[in-house]
Amino acid sequence: MERSEELCRVVERWIEALSGGDADAVLARLSEHPGNVVIGTDPNEFWRGEERIIVARQIEESGGFPMTAHDIEAWEEGSCGWASARTEVDWGGTLYDARLTCVLHLERGDWKMVQAHMSLPQSNESVGMGHIPTTLQEVEQAVQREQPDLAACCGVDGTVTIVFTDIVDSTVMLSRLGDEAWLEVIRRHNEVIRGMTGEHGGRVVETQGDGSMLAFSSARRAVACGQAIRKAIEEEFADFAPPIRVRIGMHTGDAIEEADHFFGTTVHYAARVAGQAMGGEVLVSSLVRDLVGNDSFLEGPEVELKGLEGRHRLYALAAA
Repeated sequence: MERSEELCRVVERWIEALSGGDADAVLARLSEHPGNVVIGTDPNEFWRGEERIIVARQIEESGGFPMTAHDIEAWEEGSCGWASARTEVDWGGTLYDARLTCVLHLERGDWKMVQAHMSLPQSNESVGMGHIPTTLQEVEQAVQREQPDLAACCGVDGTVTIVFTDIVDSTVMLSRLGDEAWLEVIRRHNEVIRGMTGEHGGRVVETQGDGSMLAFSSARRAVACGQAIRKAIEEEFADFAPPIRVRIGMHTGDAIEEADHFFGTTVHYAARVAGQAMGGEVLVSSLVRDLVGNDSFLEGPEVELKGLEGRHRLYALAAA
């Protein structure tokens, strides 16, 4: 084995991409091998294989994690390499000492990370990001607490399709636009949500900030509404730079025979699906895909959904 200046530069550029918010560059350096693992500082930040895309989503949402690298060391032997670095991370104006270790593999002439692990010397749960954005959590918690009557939203078979939406990078956008301009964005955004939901026969159940939960008696109508919301938001904010984008996720479940089940698992599932979506993306559960038909969807990753057993296949709604 021998020291590798090349791998030092690879790791240095990856840290720069993390710091500068370059989601594409961060994702491009991660191996597509199913054994790939990315571990972050939050207890929930443990992603395998195709789940690596969540890292890019976090970069998009946060605008990057400002950090400075020190003492990068790297070694290689044949097609394998490994590296470590001490970093200083600026999280919310507070500096934290962090450590990065990674294992790399030479794939088609390019070094790719098959494992990356960021950790903190001290225990600090305030650093790191969980699976689901705060806005979606707030909407879900409000619905679980209030348990609104959704009988009018149920289909003839007693099921309801729940849709969660929220604006991607809302914290970053607020800091850039300021309070007054952001409130105007929220007002226009909510008008689009209400208008499209009403046109497609749904109901706005709950709104918290830039997030909302919608309910439909038909999965097909819910999917059509998701497509319409995505298009309408793009048109409404076409002059914005960076663009205003929404993430949308949905799931269909029982709403009448087991009310407790509805307010628990079905809402929880739909919120978790939305939490997996990227900006401008409409993600649905496999049940929604089956109810609507296969032609409208692209097969997405099989992922773990926090609080739900097993792995779950999600599907992305193709652009109209």
